[in-house]
Amino acid sequence: MLKMIIKDLRLSPMRSILTSLSMAVGILSLITSVLIGTTGKDYLQTINAQLSGWSPTYTLTVKDAGTNSSKANAAFLDSLEHSQDAAIAAEYQISSLGVYQHGKIQNATFLIASSNRSLIYPNHLISGIGCPTDNEQTSPCAVVNEAANNLYTVNNSLTIGQFNSISTFNVRVRGVVSDGSTEPVIYMNPIMLQTFFPLLWTPSSITLRVHPHSLSFNESEIKQLVNDMLFDTVGGSVTDTTRTDNAESYDSIVSFLQAATLVSALLLLTVSTIGIINIGMAGIEQRARELLIRRALGATRLSIVCLVVGSSVMLSLFVALGSIIISLLIVGTLPVLLPAASMVQLQYPVSAAIIACAAAVATAALGALAPAIKAARLQPALALR
Repeated sequence: MLKMIIKDLRLSPMRSILTSLSMAVGILSLITSVLIGTTGKDYLQTINAQLSGWSPTYTLTVKDAGTNSSKANAAFLDSLEHSQDAAIAAEYQISSLGVYQHGKIQNATFLIASSNRSLIYPNHLISGIGCPTDNEQTSPCAVVNEAANNLYTVNNSLTIGQFNSISTFNVRVRGVVSDGSTEPVIYMNPIMLQTFFPLLWTPSSITLRVHPHSLSFNESEIKQLVNDMLFDTVGGSVTDTTRTDNAESYDSIVSFLQAATLVSALLLLTVSTIGIINIGMAGIEQRARELLIRRALGATRLSIVCLVVGSSVMLSLFVALGSIIISLLIVGTLPVLLPAASMVQLQYPVSAAIIACAAAVATAALGALAPAIKAARLQPALALR
């Protein structure tokens, strides 16, 4: 029977190719819809987190904090790092800082932030090793983004200073990150700056970024937690609190793209079913004499049904195998095409591939059922005419 089915597929190669094409596109579309829903969502979430923080992110403004004491400041940052309820990072605003370019001091964006800021705003380290954590600062160092590296870095170092001073300070660049920003940004650790460059340590305010580990940890609880930390270390209090949570915006986009791709896949499989029925009916008309002779020579109705249905199912199995190979190649190639800043880990949607292949086989079987029934009803006596 298997040899007969394979021989039957070779009788009409163009019919087999066209049917295979529609089924293959349907299978690949189903796999793509799942990839859009998983990888696409992860990609948008990561890009959004680089600019706005993991959703939700709270921004807290602190006033009257005493940051001149290095001991109290280190204790404050240590309490932020060991928070069990949320990832909390401190950003210090120092407006007088500048970077030297061609011998002249220039305005630049300095982000003086604790090391755990990367837990809220993920950055991809492109080169270098990055700076140590808050409690491991042993030498002056900084991390820059790609734009700042192209503008300011000379021999893996920066020259920084203040606009109201002629003093200059050299800082080693220990890493280049991709942070999603097109503007040059210089990242420095507050403990490092206060320890090695006390003349530059003139923060005007502190901003805290908070990403709770649980959605049940609400705004009032976050404010109370931070106020307790401030009271025990540098003093001051939280004045303003804002929440950034735009996850719903890209969730709706991803859901729409996933639904559109899924609908397209289902339509393609439906068209494939109709095509199989149409081609099968036409094929039965062309092969009527051959099938009648088979019946006259003793072939049963069941064997005729198995021959017709088996041809379509066998074709769908070949198509499913080919589609899986193609989709594996596509998934393997995607990391090369995605930007490094995406930091997305691609996983092959095994369950979606299985469902898509099963749907293709079921489509082929259902599409071939009507032609098979028609072929089985042919009367052997007609072969004698």
